[in-house]
Amino acid sequence: MKKAHRYTFLCFLSFSAVLALTLAMSGCSMLGIGGGAAIRLSSSPTLPAVEGRAKFNATKNNNTRITLTLKHLPHPEKLTPPANQYIVWTRAAKDEPAQNMGSLVVDKNLNAKLETETPLHTFELFITAEGSGQIQQPFGEPLLWISYNR
Repeated sequence: MKKAHRYTFLCFLSFSAVLALTLAMSGCSMLGIGGGAAIRLSSSPTLPAVEGRAKFNATKNNNTRITLTLKHLPHPEKLTPPANQYIVWTRAAKDEPAQNMGSLVVDKNLNAKLETETPLHTFELFITAEGSGQIQQPFGEPLLWISYNR
């Protein structure tokens, strides 16, 4: 093979490898695998200013680690009707019972964060405003939500 053709061929292979790696990494990020970027949560019109993001990672024991970060989240007692807690829920499907994953504590800057794990790989995650953090099923309407499929 001529030197010029070999150089062009090697450049093409290098470019192809970089492109393939970039596409693979961006695909993993979109799925929340392997430390990718956080995914924005959908929000109810009752909370238009809230910015919610979720990051999903597989754990060593095959669970799904969830990291939620919220900004501009009003204190639950400021809602109409007022509530005492924001509760994070997961469920495998709409007709399945939801599992209480924990409550969000809103700080003085209207930010909240929660890190938790679930054994589910495909699930809906949603946040409601509730009167108590100890409840076993959601009573409030979903205020923020996202579907995840590992």
